[in-house]
Order: sequence, then structure tokens, then C-alpha cells
Amino acid sequence: MSHGPSQDATMSNDSRTASEQTEREGPSPTVPAGKSIAELTIKAVLIGLALNVVLLTANMYLGMRSGMTISASIPAAVISMGVFYALRNAGIGGTILENNIVQTMTSAGEALAAGVIFTIAGVTFLDQPIDIAGTASVAVLGGLLGVLFMIPMRRYLIVEKHEELPYPEGTACADVLEAGSQGKDGVKLISLGFLASFVYMWLASGMAAFRTTLQTAFSAGQTRGFAIGGDFTPALIGVGYIIGPKIAGYVFGGGLIAWMMLIPLLITGGFVPESAADATLMAQANAVWDEYIRYVGAGAMIVGGFYAILSMSGTIRDALGTAIADVRGSTAASEQRRRTQRDLPMKLVVVGAAVIALALVAVPQVQVGLLGGAIAVVAAFLFVAVSAYLVGVVGSSSNPVSGMAVATILIAALALKSTGVTDPVVVLVTASVVAIAAAVAGDTSQDLKTGYLLGATPRKQQIAQIIGIGISALFAGWVLSFFHQAYGIGSETIPAPQAGMMALISEGVLTGTAQWGMILIGAVFAIVLILMSVPVLPFAVGIYLPITLATPIFLGGLLRAGIDKYVAWNGDPDGSAAERTTYRGRIIAAGLITGEAIMGIVIGALYILEIGAATGAPFALGFGAETQTILGVVALVALLGIFTRGVLGGSRTADA
Repeated sequence: MSHGPSQDATMSNDSRTASEQTEREGPSPTVPAGKSIAELTIKAVLIGLALNVVLLTANMYLGMRSGMTISASIPAAVISMGVFYALRNAGIGGTILENNIVQTMTSAGEALAAGVIFTIAGVTFLDQPIDIAGTASVAVLGGLLGVLFMIPMRRYLIVEKHEELPYPEGTACADVLEAGSQGKDGVKLISLGFLASFVYMWLASGMAAFRTTLQTAFSAGQTRGFAIGGDFTPALIGVGYIIGPKIAGYVFGGGLIAWMMLIPLLITGGFVPESAADATLMAQANAVWDEYIRYVGAGAMIVGGFYAILSMSGTIRDALGTAIADVRGSTAASEQRRRTQRDLPMKLVVVGAAVIALALVAVPQVQVGLLGGAIAVVAAFLFVAVSAYLVGVVGSSSNPVSGMAVATILIAALALKSTGVTDPVVVLVTASVVAIAAAVAGDTSQDLKTGYLLGATPRKQQIAQIIGIGISALFAGWVLSFFHQAYGIGSETIPAPQAGMMALISEGVLTGTAQWGMILIGAVFAIVLILMSVPVLPFAVGIYLPITLATPIFLGGLLRAGIDKYVAWNGDPDGSAAERTTYRGRIIAAGLITGEAIMGIVIGALYILEIGAATGAPFALGFGAETQTILGVVALVALLGIFTRGVLGGSRTADA
């Protein structure tokens, strides 16, 4: 492989030798490059499409509820292995590369969901309805940009930077797929988490048997408005466990700065919105967060996004070099590469990006204008590079898509305002294309890492991603509309914090009402963190999340730290017990998230079908507040106990 401009149309023998040498120096794939087995098959595509829609729905619910999504690759791989295990008993079966295609297609839905809920959902905060056709159009255009722009970066980021960029989910997913014999056990683990979460949320949301949210506001001396609390649901605890104590700690740290420092200072200083002047202290804290603190988070996110671009300048330059070299090369030269090195042609990237740019201007449901389309395509390329690099270090679940969207909104709003644009929806749509592209690129890079380790054909994975993007885009608008009809986007159940912030900034910049002072405070705060070598974006997420979301995420991170300490304390000289525990914990945590998301769909359907009570729990038991609180504590302890027992159950066995 060559990524410099010296590659010509004939692709010299030296180039082929260098290409082959690059692969030889990498890890030995599970399926050798010279061997071809079933990969992009009809049954793999059908299974992938079915799981794609399920995890698209689950992650849209989770993202609007918690402000974060998780990578669907590992859960999809485990479920896929379970399905293929059942098919094998029926005499059909499937190969490891077919399993890889399934998880590739499935995770495309999760990635696209993140971009949609962080941006497009913001139109509801601007009193606009969900446009199902428009959502599908924007989603498919942004998703395709994410896949296409990742193609010229694959060999540089995935192959040449193999040792530098571990791509944690991609590597873990390859390990899971290689341990195919564990498929049956993996399904049992995810089922444990799913059932525990499903029952927990039915008792809490379906029957109001106990309360999941505990929060309070208090004063200390002359300072008023300290606020703390948590909405202790399975999904949020599962998110915390997956991202780990370090990132969860950064998120919680941002929450403490917002709710235990900034909000008390503002309330004590008299900066309480008039609408909440006579409300309870907790209501005042929420009003101050909504009016001021989210702008602080936005300022921090903007600086963090631009800092990420500057840090990535070398990677972007190298990726462009690779693209230019491949565009100059011939199709025949591409076909001479080994199976494990063949991408979709670079000319497709160039033509595809041009067609998408035209579509952004011409498609009636989009129409961001010539300037908006140019901003979207250029920003998408830059942030695809940022996203693909960052997830190689921190993983897809910690991919700061919202920070990239905030930076795009600021640029687009200022640029479009200068041309007379006054509609914030146009700004949101422009940012949506970029956010979806960045999210999809992060996921695609993880999947390509998995394929690189397994010996998959990149071209077939890229085709699978495109198919997955297509089906996800078709369903995204319907799912978004369903949740809005069932709960109301921006409600207590699905607050959709990022979407609200995106709408707030878009409208504020265009109307001149943006809290520039608060944005500046956030920006300065981010600069201080950068100078201290502290990650900016997790802190910023914590600032603009309600404290009730940051706290349970931190609890999940603490749970993981505690379990890891326990395993180490019991003796684990070769690290095998810790590895098994990590595997089991991630799978059960994914089950917790999926169970709550599916229950959210069930409860929403009951509301829409007018089954049970129209407000509150459909089948409330009528317990008093004190009883609900006590039972809530008991239920939380039971949930943590079930989770811990499930994780540790196989930590000292030979099979996870």
C-alpha cells in the first residue's frame, strides 16, 4: 500500500511490494488474505437489517434519555452468533465473516441514531414537527458521507496506525467473534441484563411501584441552589459501566462544576429567570441550568471540537494524500491488491461527495442552500477525520459527536446569517449532515478495525455499511416521530439535552439572543482544561447534562472499578479473569440498555393506544411517595446485585 502521491496509474512493483509488506507487518488475520469464505451473503444481510432496526430504536431512546449512545457492535456480534448457532443446528450455519457483516450493518443503525437525535430532534424545540421524509433524506446523505469519507482514511488509520490506534470496540468485537464458541453463553448474558432491566422498568414506569429519581437542592450558609441527585435506571448505569470510571468521572466532574458550583453562584447572585423566581429551589436550579449553564457547556464543546481538528491536522493531510494517490491510480491496480486491502474505488468517493453536495441543495426536503451544502460537505470531511481518529483512542461510545455538531452550528449560523438566513431549522439541518457523517465514520472505523483483524474484505464491509445506512435512514424519522408522540421530545422522560442545546444555539445566533458571555466562560474553561491536559469534551457533556443523568452514569463507572478491583484482589496473575469479567460486564450492560429501551417502546405504545392511564404509569399501584422511595432504593440495590453476580459468575471459570 502506498499513500503518497508517487503512486501512478500502473502501480509499480515497488508499490505492490510495499503494500504487501505493510500487511505482513500487521497482525495475522483470522482468515488469511489468500482464502475466501462466505461473507456478504443474503442471510447475513437479512439478519443485519433486522438487528439494525432494533438497535437503532434502542439507541435513539437511550440517546434522548441520557445524552449518550453506545456502540452496538458487540451486542450485535453476540446476538448474531446466537442466531447463527440456532441456524447451525438447523443445518445452515454461518462463517465468522458473515457474523462480521451482521455486526457491521447493525452498528450502522446505532451510529446514525446518534447523529439524528443530537441534531434533527432539535426541530421540536423550535416548535416544528418531525418531517419523516426530511429526516430520512438528511440521514441518508449524512450517513453516506460518513462511509465515503472514511474510505481514503482506512489504510492510514486502520493499517498503518495499527499499534497507535487500538480502536477498543473494534478490537473487542473481533475477540468476541473469534470466540465464536461463546455465542450461546453470550446470548445468556445479554438476556440476563435485558430481563432484569425490562422487569425493573416495568415496575417503575408501568406500575409506579417505586421511584427511580432521587434529587434535592439545598443551601449552605448564604449560598443557595446546590443541587444533586440521580435517575437510577438500568440504561444509565449500563452506559457508565461500558465507558468506565475514568470517562464517567469526567462526565460527573462536569456535572459537579455545573450543579454544585456555577448554579449556586448564579442563584445566589440573583440570576434566576423570572418564570422560576417563586418556584422551589430545585426548580430554580433547573431553570438556571436551562437558561445559562447549557451555554457554558456549548462554549466548552466548541473549543474542544476545534482543538480536536487542530490535533488532527496531520491525519487529515495524510488521508488526503492517500485519496489523491488512489484517484490517480487505475481500477486494475486496485484489483491487484490483496483481498483484505480492497476498498470501494476512490473515484466513487469523489463523485459521491459531489452528488451529495448537489442533493443538499436540490432535494426539496433538505434545501440548505449552496452555502449550507458547501459548509456541510467540508465540515463533514474534517470531522469524519476527527471522529475516526478519536474513536481509535477512546471508543465509539465516547465519540464527541455533539461537540462537532456544536462547532458546525456556530460556523453555519454565523455564515448563513450573513446571507440573510433567519430560519434556525436550516442551520440544524446543515449541522445534522455533519453530525451523522461523524457518527457513522466513527462506527465505520471500528467495524473496519474488526474486519482488519479478522481478515474481512473492506469493500464488502463498506457495501454492508451503505445498506445499513439506507435501512436506518428509512426508519429514523418514524422512530423519532413515535417517541415524540409517545413522550414528547424535551420531556422529563426523554429530555434530549443535546438536541435542545443545538436548537438553542441555532436560534440564539440567528436572532442575536445567544448568551455569548456564557459561551465565552465555557470556552475559557475548556482552554484551562487543555492547558492542564484534561479531556475537554467529557467535562462539557457533564456540564450540559442534568445532574440526574450524570450521577447514575458515574455510579456505573464506579461499579466497574469496584468489580475490577475485586477481581484483581482475588488474584489474577495473567489477566485472564479481568478479561473475562470485562467481556461479561459489557454484554450484560448492553442488555440493561436494550431492556430499558424496549420497555420505553412498550410504555410509549400503551400511551398511543390509550391502554391504561393517559398520564403517569399506565397501571399505577397507587403507592405513596415515601413507599416508592424506599422500594426504589431496594430495587436499585437488587439490580446492582444481579448485575454484579452475573459479571462475577464467570470471572474464575475457563469459559466466559
